[in-house]
Amino acid sequence: MDSIINLEEYFELTGSPESKLKRYQACLQEFDRLNYDDPFIRQIRNEVVILEKKLKLPLN
Repeated sequence: MDSIINLEEYFELTGSPESKLKRYQACLQEFDRLNYDDPFIRQIRNEVVILEKKLKLPLN
């Protein structure tokens, strides 16, 4: 699987909530495409919900 982030993003430890949400959503789309799920993926899904509420974006 190709990386969904580049090195600059990887080393940027203090990303904005918007960029974090975008990365998490891209990860989840790829895992959904692969029909893969585990506790870590569920944790990412929960974090997406929290970020969406924080940013007041509609849920996908």
